[in-house]
Amino acid sequence: DRPPAGAETAPARSIPVLAAAHVPADPATPAQSRLLLAASAKPWPGDVAVTEEVTGASVARLTRNAAIGELLSPLGAGTLFAWDMAGDVHLKLYAGHLASQDDEMVLAGGNRLAVETDAGDWEVLGFAEAALLAPGEYRLRKLLRGQGGTDWAIGPCAAGNRIVVLDERSTLLPVPGGWLGTGGDLRAFAGRHDETGTGFAADIGMGPVLPLAPVHLRAERAAGSADVALTWLRRSRADTDNWALADAPLELAPETYRIEIFDGPDVVRTISVTAPAATY
Repeated sequence: DRPPAGAETAPARSIPVLAAAHVPADPATPAQSRLLLAASAKPWPGDVAVTEEVTGASVARLTRNAAIGELLSPLGAGTLFAWDMAGDVHLKLYAGHLASQDDEMVLAGGNRLAVETDAGDWEVLGFAEAALLAPGEYRLRKLLRGQGGTDWAIGPCAAGNRIVVLDERSTLLPVPGGWLGTGGDLRAFAGRHDETGTGFAADIGMGPVLPLAPVHLRAERAAGSADVALTWLRRSRADTDNWALADAPLELAPETYRIEIFDGPDVVRTISVTAPAATY
């Protein structure tokens, strides 16, 4: 039945889908990891105000209907540091759309999305090919896995896990040092008529701020000796696009490494060094 003429009706409450992801730093500020916040709702209620649950302090104001969705098929491991031509991502978006991009644009940072793993971490991946299968449903191919310093986070992702497209519709905030290693309870208020809000959690683990694993391990046996010389290259969360540099910047001091030598499943020796080289 229709309400009587002149009667006031309460505005419908729009409950948004929310996502909070702890991701690595911008290369320009490698010591400052970031919190990705995104909200999606139909209809979009206007600004979504995010506050701390306990203190009520303002955290962010989300002004755009973000492209959030979910995996429709599991996602496993893939090729690292090269195009993954075998894997694909099958997903559904609640809002927004995706499109293919040229390889050069993807290599320069285009077409990025964050995927929640079963462990609760977030991997950032790029994609060059996006095929529309049905309204809001896509299959992404020609992938770049573990982007933005998230190769440590690559792990099993079940169907139903959340995804967030990284574009101007999502918000990235610096994570205060006191938040690291904790889980923060947040509340989102969708528009000025939402008086109760929706609670959600932000897991601020240490993964995005820990040093990246070294690469290019080499082992050479010295002539006439039983010694084996081990060398590797360190990595940095700072911008290392300057090809004039001989090595990645040292962003954490002191520089230390621990090498474990295995015989099958057993560790038979552990070596600690302060340079990217060791002798076994």
